[in-house]
Amino acid sequence: MDVGVYRKFYVEELVRQRKLKEASVVLGVRRSGKSTILLQVLKHLIDSGVPRKNTLYINFEEPSFDAHLNLDFLIKIYQAYLETFDPQGKIYIVLDEVHQVPQWEKFVRGLYDRNENVKFYLTGSSASLLSPEFGSVLTGRIYSNEVFPLDFIEFLEFQGKKSLLDSTISKGLSGLRYQFKRYLKFGGFPQVVLTKADRDKTQLLKDYYMAIIEKDIVQRYQVRDIKKLREFCLNLVTNIATTFSGYRTEKKLKISQPTANKFLEYTKDVYLVQEINYFAYSFARQKVNPTKIYAIDPGLYRAVSFRFSQNLGRIFENMVYLSLRRQQKEVFYWKNGHEVDFVVRDGTKISRIINVCWELNEENKQREIDGLKEAMSKFKLKGAELITMGYPENIMFNGKTIQIKNYLQMLAQSSV
Repeated sequence: MDVGVYRKFYVEELVRQRKLKEASVVLGVRRSGKSTILLQVLKHLIDSGVPRKNTLYINFEEPSFDAHLNLDFLIKIYQAYLETFDPQGKIYIVLDEVHQVPQWEKFVRGLYDRNENVKFYLTGSSASLLSPEFGSVLTGRIYSNEVFPLDFIEFLEFQGKKSLLDSTISKGLSGLRYQFKRYLKFGGFPQVVLTKADRDKTQLLKDYYMAIIEKDIVQRYQVRDIKKLREFCLNLVTNIATTFSGYRTEKKLKISQPTANKFLEYTKDVYLVQEINYFAYSFARQKVNPTKIYAIDPGLYRAVSFRFSQNLGRIFENMVYLSLRRQQKEVFYWKNGHEVDFVVRDGTKISRIINVCWELNEENKQREIDGLKEAMSKFKLKGAELITMGYPENIMFNGKTIQIKNYLQMLAQSSV
């Protein structure tokens, strides 16, 4: 069974969860590779001794299912499976894009309540899969996982070019920098990465972007003013790494603040964008400040904007944010005169302060450093990071250190 390029981190974690009674929920933007990852999990289980007939995979985006998507249909599929294969022992069931089936949660709950020897893997492209509506039915029965498009190391692996990282330190960065710019330009959606021609990559990204709007937002939330939604999403994605304001949106796009805020929630729910809050110890103060917006993949910016070269800095910042989120970090921004791009919190403590700058020069270097100094004083830290594509350097002052780090060298060192 050909299941594509192995995504080790996700597959190993989901295989580990096979022993958990809870249903493993796998969420992420459409086309990020959720289905392939679950097929890889099933293959891993079969290769490790699970009988093939003890695995069931159902994709609810199968067009022939469209007229039958209801709870009764789901029950009939399961009964037909049992009657046909008579599996003995534990059964592993993947319900792919399960949110397409109304009342699916009752089916899952029913099997758990009957203590059937079943492990569920559920995928969806909507965070509402974990909403209180479903949570009340499946309380204590869900273990959530988030899947992202490929990071840069996976991007290299998919192309057989990971060896570029191994030679980075001794042989320079030119080959790696070329691939990195390609990654920033076209992103990490698996099928886009595997597609050869640039024009086809671009068309795929446009198709993905429109499918997210048309299928995941318009149909799911029954949006009536589709034109306004499209304008809103275009404005949102082309202004990544900037703050979002319902008031500014109302003035610029003539969309009321309540509607703008509702549209933002939709885009977050389907993983088109993510947002981070201003860091403040007071929740009230945190909420009066605007949030910052980041796209789920740099390629989506490319899909709707022709200003790639001019906005490399913001795309780079977006990518660093995604790196932190993949590590399941709790990320904020902070501003007090100068802005700090990322404040990372572990529990109740601030663990890292990070600024991101594609290219340091005489005009921006001092500004970036001053912002980090302010934040170090505020949060009583002795270290901070300035991530860039330039040369590494340590700036020492008053017993404190700002590390200027080359992003690609960081990756090379971490992969050793």
